[in-house]
Amino acid sequence: MWEIEAVNIDVLVRLTRCGKGKPMKTETKSGLLGSMLLALAVTPAAIFIPTHVAAAENIAAACSVAVDYLHNGAVVEQYRKDLLVEQGVVFVDDFSTPTRVKRFTATVARDGGNLLVSVDYFSDVGVFHSVGFTTALTIRGSGGLESTSGSNAFDASLAVTPQSVSGNHLTNYGLTCRRA
Repeated sequence: MWEIEAVNIDVLVRLTRCGKGKPMKTETKSGLLGSMLLALAVTPAAIFIPTHVAAAENIAAACSVAVDYLHNGAVVEQYRKDLLVEQGVVFVDDFSTPTRVKRFTATVARDGGNLLVSVDYFSDVGVFHSVGFTTALTIRGSGGLESTSGSNAFDASLAVTPQSVSGNHLTNYGLTCRRA
């Protein structure tokens, strides 16, 4: 069996022939022969290693998100989405209208033996107001179902905003995820 010991910029390859774990003979090959030997030695590793690494790095979470925006107790806007979030890929759902910016994003990352799912929601709900939240959810260990929820409220005074937007504004959200 031959093993690569050193390679220089001129494609000079030093090969050591091994027998029973001990080097027996060393040869130096350069030029075209060195290039061909290097290609033959590296090709099997190049085919095997990336596939193995990609499988080990496959980090993903299957999630469901629900958002309700209420104005004076009446539901004005609902957002529901089932999604698959993969490491290295930002999940983006741009559900804007011609006059309003609306966007949901999610990412997943490894956090020790856990997965960390982070989400961001923004909705321009009117001329004077927008609502949004950012949250994160840890999927522990082998990945059972995990959930988080929250709410955000504000009031707008009739003295500074039109009657159509004054009053109580409430945004409720829920996020549930598991390993995919």
